[in-house]
Amino acid sequence: MGKLTDKTKEQIIADYKAGVSQNQLAKNYKLSPATINKLCKNIPQENVEIVNTLVNTAIATNRALEGKTQIEVNSIERIVDEKTRNLLYFQNAALRNQKIADEMLEMSDKIADVEAHSRITARNKETIFGKEPQTIINNTNAQQTEVTEIRRTIVKLDK
Repeated sequence: MGKLTDKTKEQIIADYKAGVSQNQLAKNYKLSPATINKLCKNIPQENVEIVNTLVNTAIATNRALEGKTQIEVNSIERIVDEKTRNLLYFQNAALRNQKIADEMLEMSDKIADVEAHSRITARNKETIFGKEPQTIINNTNAQQTEVTEIRRTIVKLDK
């Protein structure tokens, strides 16, 4: 039997939350299944979906990088890390801005502040979720009864 420290307990619980079975944990940490069962009792395996998503992403990444040289792979990974870091920075900044705007709106009673809050919220939404494609604006005016068609004809004049 292995020694059970607080750090080991935390690691066992984290592994269990990530989807490792209790029997596998008992083998990995050289503990009895009963000890593992007591530690993991009433703890949900809440990170299983995250693990599965990351595994699928890693598989897709490996397939995408097949046939690339190590220099190309290193370059791609470096650029992805940099872009991810930048994107997270701006997303976190947008969330902070939104929190401040929400607090300011609570204290305000002016319509101009409400409009400013709306613009800030829209910009923050674009920062976090990306810009949405242009939408087609349909004229749904009920009184519109005729369709105007404009044709452009090019006429060549013979000299």
